[in-house]
Amino acid sequence: MTDIQNRQAAPRQRDSALRDSRLQQLIDSCEQEVLRQIIGPFGLNTAMFDDKEGGNVATVHNAEQSIFPDEAHKENYALANEAYSKELRQKHLDDKGARGKKHEQNNRDLDAGKEVLSAATNRRMEKGKINGDHTVSLKEAHGDKALNLRFSEDERKKILNNPRNMAFIEESINKSKGERSWDQCLADPEFVAKHELSQDDIERIKNNDRSARQYLSTQKNKRLAGELLGTGAKEAGRNALRQAMGVLLQEFVNGSFLEIKKLLRERNQDNLIDRLIQSLQRVTSRVIDKLSVALNAAFQGGAQGFASNLLTFLINNLVTTSKKLVAIIRESMQKLWEAIKLLANPPADTPAIEIARQVTKLIAAVVTTGLGMMMEESVKGFILSVPVLAPIAEALATGLTAVMTGVAGALVVYGIDRLFDWFSSTGTELLTLQEATVESQSTIALHLESLLGTQFETSVLYERCAADYHRIQQVASSISNNLEDASADAHASIQARDAVIDVFDDQLDRQRRLLLALNLN
Repeated sequence: MTDIQNRQAAPRQRDSALRDSRLQQLIDSCEQEVLRQIIGPFGLNTAMFDDKEGGNVATVHNAEQSIFPDEAHKENYALANEAYSKELRQKHLDDKGARGKKHEQNNRDLDAGKEVLSAATNRRMEKGKINGDHTVSLKEAHGDKALNLRFSEDERKKILNNPRNMAFIEESINKSKGERSWDQCLADPEFVAKHELSQDDIERIKNNDRSARQYLSTQKNKRLAGELLGTGAKEAGRNALRQAMGVLLQEFVNGSFLEIKKLLRERNQDNLIDRLIQSLQRVTSRVIDKLSVALNAAFQGGAQGFASNLLTFLINNLVTTSKKLVAIIRESMQKLWEAIKLLANPPADTPAIEIARQVTKLIAAVVTTGLGMMMEESVKGFILSVPVLAPIAEALATGLTAVMTGVAGALVVYGIDRLFDWFSSTGTELLTLQEATVESQSTIALHLESLLGTQFETSVLYERCAADYHRIQQVASSISNNLEDASADAHASIQARDAVIDVFDDQLDRQRRLLLALNLN
């Protein structure tokens, strides 16, 4: 039983040792986490990135709220919300000169007796009755917010008056069409009947319209892709540099702290200059040893910077992000990427609970850092309320927030470790107790088996005793019968004796009387 008690006590001892280890890790990680926050989110991030409200890529959602990444996009969008009018069309959208050469060519062909066919009906057209029609009307194009946002006025004119959006058709059809789209016109039975459009004509017109719209969509997509690639490349480069510098700078600061502590402990020794040089050499060696790690961090940082730029753009299509949220998205990409890699490709032979522990810690770090960065403005506002601290409010707010975020992050990680330790140890303790219980039950079963064996042997002895008792009873019964017979015989013998004695007494009595009679004679 002592061994079982020891086995039951072992989990508690392991839990105590693990708790002590976690506390030591908490103490060690506080310093590193505070340093990481000061160097990273609250240091290099602020120094290297000029975050904008709404991100680096223009979106229609933000433009509608007058939020632009730069002045060029703001200028592009200046006319987007103006009502469409003839004056706006002529001044800012239409370019008669772009179709002038085609008109001249058509007139020369007609003068030469050649046919000029309508792009809508494929019918012969007459000189003076040919119009250049914008397949996607200028009114519809003016209502395209993305087209206004992505391109300058001159670029929009070139796109809208490009031959791929220009069809030369009959004057009568063009005037009937007006500013309507071809879909609207073809859905109008009167329009179709008036111009005697056949099914082939309708299909031809739809193909022209589809081709023009595809051209406009392609131009917008190319411009958007160019903006995403351009801003993404810049973000990737800056974030790669920021991650590499963060690794090297953190190693430099850690090494410097260690060397300063060593110098202070050995301050009574001579040759201070030599020891300073040796300390610098050791710190430099530590930093150089981290170059490969910094290079790897740079590659990952580049990918994460590009991804954060893309994610910020996607979010801003739905909701405008603040400057701080843009920074939070960028800072969270590293941890989120690590979490995704762990989930997608977990290390071999690693328990699922350990994977869950690491992923939870990474996500918690993202949340903690994000909350800390959002809290910075509140801390700054509080410090500004103290007049004497107002001149250094920004620097002090950054430092204090970094420290609080670092400590909070370390505490959260400690709490997660303890929680998962509890999950793990609870299962182990239950298993150990179950094993001890099984062993106890086994021991009891052995005792029961022994008792049952003894009981069986006793039962056999009882059976033998009962048989002996039965035989003794039979013998006793036989003896009793014999005694009864002997008693009866003895009684008969006594009676016979008494009868003989009586006979002897009678004979004696007769003899005495006889003797008396003889004596008397």
